[in-house]
Amino acid sequence: MRATPAKGRTARRVLRPQDTLPADAVGPLDQLDMPRNEAVHALPDGLVCHHIQAPASRLETLGHGIVCRELVLDGSAIARIDDGNAITYRLSARACHRLKTLPANLRAGIVDLRDCLALETLPPGLSPAFLDLEGCSALKALPDDLSLRGGRLNIRDCALIGALPSRGSVAALDIAGCGRIDRVPEGFRVTSWIDVAGSGLTALPPHLSGIGLRWRGVPVDARIAFRPHELGIAEILGERNAERRRVMLERFGFETFMEAAEAEELDRDRDPGGERRLLRVELAGDEPLVCVSVGCPSTGRRYFLRVPPSMRTCHQAVAWTAGFDDPADYAPLVET
Repeated sequence: MRATPAKGRTARRVLRPQDTLPADAVGPLDQLDMPRNEAVHALPDGLVCHHIQAPASRLETLGHGIVCRELVLDGSAIARIDDGNAITYRLSARACHRLKTLPANLRAGIVDLRDCLALETLPPGLSPAFLDLEGCSALKALPDDLSLRGGRLNIRDCALIGALPSRGSVAALDIAGCGRIDRVPEGFRVTSWIDVAGSGLTALPPHLSGIGLRWRGVPVDARIAFRPHELGIAEILGERNAERRRVMLERFGFETFMEAAEAEELDRDRDPGGERRLLRVELAGDEPLVCVSVGCPSTGRRYFLRVPPSMRTCHQAVAWTAGFDDPADYAPLVET
């Protein structure tokens, strides 16, 4: 069963497990769709197709000598994309948790590998405009010869990566959650904004002076990002943008803020960690800030945990932090 294209047009085909593509159908096709969760494990060698759509499929490998402009594999079972396969415009393999191998000389301008948890290395010679590696928690380093062409580099929560490329240029750079990255090389340029939440940066280098700063997507200034001790209670309470105010609170510290803002005490009790307090501060234009103060019985350290404003007792708040909707179900023998 083969789709027959109209004169002057290429075909669009749906590939099912019982199907095979005869030699004269190897290419070029316009679009090849693979139904979700159907047991097609590989594509025909030598396939030429503009668009291959195989999200959530059982595809484990492409085959050999495949040429396509756009390849979408999001959520599929793909484990490797071997050398000799050409993807010229866009590769999207989001949440392909088994993917370990990419082809050498990958030339796609858009490469989206977000949440590819098994990916440990990238091939040499990458030169995309947009590279998304967010959540690739096993990725240990970026290639030394990585060349970025002015778009965006996203390595958020890639905690093992310790350095940025020595050269390159992007409009946007996201290094949130990359605690080992503590510098931006002088030869690496960012022209629009950089997200620095949880990174190792303590200030922007001179060659990035004037670009925008973000904290997990929220625009902030240098004081919020790098010098939160300079913030004041009145300034935080007077901030009209709720998202920005939440970042300011996080950076300033809930415990310090609660004390300085003279928070209302809703409840007080004791547990094996010592005294617990449930505190509340009203915030203009936003839900109230409610935190429970708890102690760790093994270390003696105290923590302030933000909880929903509907909490009325310390026990209810601590139960919520442990994942219990009904406080009556939360009765630990020993809390650590």
